[in-house]
Amino acid sequence: MSSLSSWIEKTALAVCASAVFIMMVVGAIDIVMGNTIGTFLSFKVELSGTLLASCIFLACGAVQRQSEHIRVDLLDPYLGPTLLRVREVLSLLCGAIVIGLIAYGLWQQAIKSVMIFEASADTSGFPIWPWKVACAVGASLCCLTLLEQLWRGLFSSGTARSEEAG
Repeated sequence: MSSLSSWIEKTALAVCASAVFIMMVVGAIDIVMGNTIGTFLSFKVELSGTLLASCIFLACGAVQRQSEHIRVDLLDPYLGPTLLRVREVLSLLCGAIVIGLIAYGLWQQAIKSVMIFEASADTSGFPIWPWKVACAVGASLCCLTLLEQLWRGLFSSGTARSEEAG
């Protein structure tokens, strides 16, 4: 992995970790306030949903690169090396297409959100548009990872994921 892509991935994971931390702090404050003074934060649900979505997409590329997604390998022992390679290439192709379409849709939403500086409808008015951009960036990074693995799967002797994991 090049130093630029490594830096981008680490930055995406740092933003992801920050979003998780914010969710934890807001959740803790909400519980403490609710149990002590009987007042709950009005924005916790929308904030948590927004941050959780961005976390999922920002971590997706790193998870794919490390081959940590859930895989069903029930029939792997019964498939020969050629069928395993075909299966690998087809799964990477399908993944790249699906995630690519998701990234396209997310970029459409992010652009519209940035154009109006979309903010939360609740009383806090926290900005939503940066997190929509983060979702689109994360999905794009995952798509690029899948395309890189597909390229290696098509033009190398071993399977792309086994080389990445090894």
